[in-house]
Amino acid sequence: MKFRTLTAQTDFQAVYEQGLKQVSKSFVLFWLPAEREFRYAVVASRKTIGIAVKRNRAKRLLRELLTLVLTGKLKGNLVLVARAKLLNGSFADLKAELEKCLKNWQLV
Repeated sequence: MKFRTLTAQTDFQAVYEQGLKQVSKSFVLFWLPAEREFRYAVVASRKTIGIAVKRNRAKRLLRELLTLVLTGKLKGNLVLVARAKLLNGSFADLKAELEKCLKNWQLV
């Protein structure tokens, strides 16, 4: 399923400042419920992840996890921020971790 991406700096600020936050060992998840359609963003910083190859792999992993776990019923904005341990975990563990975080908010 293809989701729209979050691009405006003001939207990012709103999610970071007003949204809910969950920290796991592989990523940080921010969620801001809204009446609009679902939009998401994936963030991997150079300071945390490292060189561009690793950052791009981290973002691809997070995008794939979102498409597998989320359904099209959500409304709001979601930001996934990669942490250093993301690239060391198995895909199944990452998927279970994301599902657990989303279940805490009853999003899945």
